[in-house]
Amino acid sequence: MPTIDAAVWEKVDSFLSEHHIDRHERIGVAFSGGSDSLALLLALAQLYEPHRLHVMYVQHHLRPDSELEAETALNRENCRKLGVVLHVLDLGKGSVVQASASRKGGIEEAARHLRYEALYTECSRAGISCLATAHNADDRLETLLMRLFQGASIAALEGVRVLRTIDECNLTLIRPVLGCTHEELSNFVKQHDMVWSEDSSNSEDAYLRNTIRHTITPAILSVFGGAYEAVALMTKRFGETGHLLDSLVENCLKAVTFSADRIVFSRSWFNSLSPALRDLVLFRIVSYHDEANRIKNSFIQRLRLALEMHRGDDGWILESGIRRLQVNRDVCSYYVMRGSDWQFCLALANPGEPQTLELGNNVLFSIRLYEEHPADPTLLALDESMLQGAVLRSVQPCDEIALEGGTVKVTKLLSSYKIPKHLHSSVPVLADRSGIVAVFARLHGGRDRLAKRFKAPLARRLTNIYSSTIRNHCSEIE
Repeated sequence: MPTIDAAVWEKVDSFLSEHHIDRHERIGVAFSGGSDSLALLLALAQLYEPHRLHVMYVQHHLRPDSELEAETALNRENCRKLGVVLHVLDLGKGSVVQASASRKGGIEEAARHLRYEALYTECSRAGISCLATAHNADDRLETLLMRLFQGASIAALEGVRVLRTIDECNLTLIRPVLGCTHEELSNFVKQHDMVWSEDSSNSEDAYLRNTIRHTITPAILSVFGGAYEAVALMTKRFGETGHLLDSLVENCLKAVTFSADRIVFSRSWFNSLSPALRDLVLFRIVSYHDEANRIKNSFIQRLRLALEMHRGDDGWILESGIRRLQVNRDVCSYYVMRGSDWQFCLALANPGEPQTLELGNNVLFSIRLYEEHPADPTLLALDESMLQGAVLRSVQPCDEIALEGGTVKVTKLLSSYKIPKHLHSSVPVLADRSGIVAVFARLHGGRDRLAKRFKAPLARRLTNIYSSTIRNHCSEIE
């Protein structure tokens, strides 16, 4: 039976051989100074010439300066003992907190994002094409548990991959000690009479991974002795299934039209897909224009439920922050609103049917029966039978409306009501084949105006009241 020293060394040696990692090329090593990364560095130092190891330590500035100074000094000393140079990558004070606020993913997520960004940049600068990290069997177990109870996709349940290609950096990310437990790695370091640094935040349960590590993992291991091996097998199967689903999704997306400003697909086509593929298809659609931001599963579920459950031919809109899905009968358009470029256009298949439509940006449009509501001179009443091919849309620069006092440009009308230009696109207009029927400016302090040809006595009968309002609470931000 091999000693711990031999077992860890042999696992790393076998990993490099199995994955054809060239030991004559320089390799990057992500080094935190903890027991896991020190064990990885120790093993690699036995397998590589020292000048081929490019060791990188990322400084996040999330702990007291005194602790960080001591840690950096110890890391330099350990690297000196192994004959390698330590490269310190300083993120700068406050950078993680700032990134957390902008990315809305928490301190852990922001630190991880900036850490890998710094590592990738340094590898690119140094001409390194392979980066080793010290993820181990405990990390794989913890990641699976987190993702499982966060409702992650099948592909995400693969968790920590043995090997991953970062195309944009021409870099391969490898995990040589993924088959070793944290305990094995710690004992490996002890056998070499070396001291690792302890991150004080590792003992704080404020971070989710630490809570799992200190409370859940020990309970699992006490009941299931073969948990590490089972998790390795499960994540491998999840990965294989995820790759299969990805290939099926890629084939499905041939029916989707991707363009620079929006993505268009058929609602009936979407609902004909296997339920197992719908979330994945929606995620690919949503992330196409929004790769920089985290896509929450709750938003994907809202989209899916709306597409599956909504009935009727009239158009509708679902939005969350700057993301919007607009549906006109069977045609679905998904896009991300940029600045003041907010636009909408909904066909009214049944302009006489009482309904409330969500236009986005908290703007609601209501159609009510004239006979069921008391007369209000500020609201517009008209004969819906006079409408031919009615649509409800945002204002366009060339729009004109024929009022009793003459024809006027809609944008000029809105300016006369002192409605700011950046709000013009959120003012609904009702149009049909004859032109602009009505302008609904009351929601921004103006007046709702009706084209003269739709006013009594030209209108045969008044059937409906049309109005627009702003919802008095913010739309959900994912």
